[in-house]
Amino acid sequence: MSKVVIHQPEYLPWINLFIKMSLCEKFVFLDNVQYARRSFQNRNIINSNNQLSYITVPIEYSDRDTLINEIKIDLNKKWKEDHLNKFRNSYKETKHYKKVINLVEEIFSNNYSYLSELNQDLTKLIAKRLDINCNFYLSSKINAEGKKSAIILDICKKFNTSNYITGVGSKSYLEENDFKKNNIEISYIEPTNITYHQTNTKKFISNLSIIDYLFNVGFKPLQINLN
Repeated sequence: MSKVVIHQPEYLPWINLFIKMSLCEKFVFLDNVQYARRSFQNRNIINSNNQLSYITVPIEYSDRDTLINEIKIDLNKKWKEDHLNKFRNSYKETKHYKKVINLVEEIFSNNYSYLSELNQDLTKLIAKRLDINCNFYLSSKINAEGKKSAIILDICKKFNTSNYITGVGSKSYLEENDFKKNNIEISYIEPTNITYHQTNTKKFISNLSIIDYLFNVGFKPLQINLN
């Protein structure tokens, strides 16, 4: 029996995803469902001189029913240089700048063609540096099937899940009775309102990419417990 978190691969996701990750034993990247446009799968938000600034990975044109793991990065755009320049300009005065920029440069040194692979590697490397010890899986590799609640349940059953950990937004589509019938407890986690010192910021800016936390706080392990 195990605790499981399932989430679509996102680009440098916010800290709350890593909090959920720290509570589970198995983390599944949901990569064989339809790609959500205008989501955080190919972009996120950083603090640039006390203003919100989007960092976006350009993608090639695709049909609306294209799966996440089929989305290709537009390699004609110099997005890596753009993102690195934004990080340097925004965070060069932070305490942990060198360690974090080195991590980003390590990932960016690889030649990714697919967005999902980039997102997975960034997420897994950050999790490792934060001392998060869950095991990672791909829904496409375990042949998970179904839509919305059904595919989540299918994944949970494949992993003999005792506790499915998810955000409160999942209440809108999860068929809770189906999980009860399979003796799977659902734990809905409210977003944790974590504040920390942000260099060159007059007022704290919340809900940013994990990269903002890392530049300012470093790789200190998250001390979050599920009550």
